[in-house]
Order: sequence, then structure tokens, then C-alpha cells
Amino acid sequence: MAAFKEHDVLDKLLTPKALADLLGLAEQTIYNRHSNGGDLPQSIKLGRLLRFHSADVDAWLGRQRQPAAPQALPPRPVPSARRPGRPTKAEQIAARRSLT
Repeated sequence: MAAFKEHDVLDKLLTPKALADLLGLAEQTIYNRHSNGGDLPQSIKLGRLLRFHSADVDAWLGRQRQPAAPQALPPRPVPSARRPGRPTKAEQIAARRSLT
């Protein structure tokens, strides 16, 4: 049975700075995505420290590189009726023309 060595496990953990360097992002972007639930590999918290398993990062990168299925454009929103209020310039001109 192999002896468990704590330093072996900790060597495979990436800091947010290391992940940011790997992805070509700013370190703050990693923290922002983590706090907002953005697209990042699975993370763990060690006390107040954020860490990423290198195996999770590799798997996440593999999923990112797969071509996504082409998506149809979302339907355009139906324009809503104009709120009552001051008439537009075109409406003002049309009203003036209808009076003459």
C-alpha cells in the first residue's frame, strides 16, 4: 500500500494566479468568475484560499475545446406598444398636416 504524502496532493493544486496565467486571463477575472458562478473548473476552498485540481482544469479545458453545436439566433423581441406621452416629431407633423 502506497503511503499518502500530503505534499504530492498539494503540488497538484493550482492557485488562481497560476490558473490565470495558464488561461491568459487576469487573476481578478478568476476571482470574479468564481464569485459570480462563471465558467471555471471545479474549485476547492482550503480555509479562505481558492485552489483548483490540475486534473479538473485539464478536463475543463478539454470540454472548452470541443466545438459547440451551431446555435440558432434567439428570436427578436416583439416591439411593445409605445407608451403614451409626448408625440414623436413624425406624429406632430402628421397632426399638423391633417389640420390643413
